[in-house]
Amino acid sequence: MKSIVGLIVISCVLVTTGCVGIAINGSTMALKSLPRAELEAIAETGDADAQYELGLSHCCMGVGFSTQTATEWLCKAAAQNQVDAMYELGRIYLGEISRTPAPFQKVAQAAMAQESLPHAYVWFNKALEFGHAGSRDKLDSIVQDIDPEELEAANTYFENDSEMACIYDEVFTSA
Repeated sequence: MKSIVGLIVISCVLVTTGCVGIAINGSTMALKSLPRAELEAIAETGDADAQYELGLSHCCMGVGFSTQTATEWLCKAAAQNQVDAMYELGRIYLGEISRTPAPFQKVAQAAMAQESLPHAYVWFNKALEFGHAGSRDKLDSIVQDIDPEELEAANTYFENDSEMACIYDEVFTSA
C-alpha cells in the first residue's frame, strides 16, 4: 500500500513539475521574444548591445529558441568587445544552455548540451580581460577539467582568435 501511495505522490510531483516548467518556459519565451523585431533592426546596424540582447533572446532551449542563432548574434557582439556577450558565449560552450529553472530543461541540457572547453576557456578569458568578474570562477573550474591538448588549442585560439570558430554549428561541425 505504501508503495502505491508513494508512486501516486511521485507521479503527481512529476506532472506538476512538468506543468510549472512549461509555464515558466512559455512566460520566458514571451518576455524574450517580445522585442526581437525591434532589436533585430537595431542589431543589423551593428549595435553591439542590441546584438547581445538579441542573442540572449534566442538563447538557448525550448520552443522559439535557437542556440545557433543566439551564437550568431553573440559572436557579432563579442567581436566588438561586448563583454557580456563574451561571457554568454563562454557559458554556452561550457554546456550551460538552459536559462530557466525548469527541471525538465536541466535534464535536457545534461542530455543535449555540447561542450568545448577550449572555446569556453577563450571566451571567459576574454571577458575577464574586459573586466567581467564572474569569468574568474568559470575559468578556475575549466582549468581543473581541461586536458593539456585542449589547453594548448585554447591558448592558440586566444593568441589568434581568427583561427577559432565562434558560431555553434561551426564549433561542433562533427556533431
